[in-house]
Amino acid sequence: MKVRQPRGVLVAVLSLALITAACSKSNNGGASTGSTGSSGSTGSTGSTGSAGGSGSASISIKNFAFNPNALTVSSGSTDITIINNDTHLHTFTLDDGSVNVSIPPGQTKTVTVDITQTTGWHCTIHPTMTGTLTVA
Repeated sequence: MKVRQPRGVLVAVLSLALITAACSKSNNGGASTGSTGSSGSTGSTGSTGSAGGSGSASISIKNFAFNPNALTVSSGSTDITIINNDTHLHTFTLDDGSVNVSIPPGQTKTVTVDITQTTGWHCTIHPTMTGTLTVA
């Protein structure tokens, strides 16, 4: 008597193996991509922006980098909208500790910063992602 293995079991096992491999690669890819993103975050090749007259600014996250990676704001309260265009969770954390917000993939968060002196920002999950908030 022949025993036939159902084709569905084989497909399920192979699918699980592929999913596991993809998840493992995603984490490793994040680390190496984060390193690449840090070169854009040094300020030498990064972009800058300003809050303008409305007291608001926006930052996009893509490819493990903040864009722009430097903002100039007026002293006092400024709203900053952070858009996570990556497929990984990131944070927007001011170096002075006054703001720390998680931004899931594909989501947007707006924070109000109230600063009187220049401070940096970073992603606590990916420390090579950095930027500078300059008070003019």
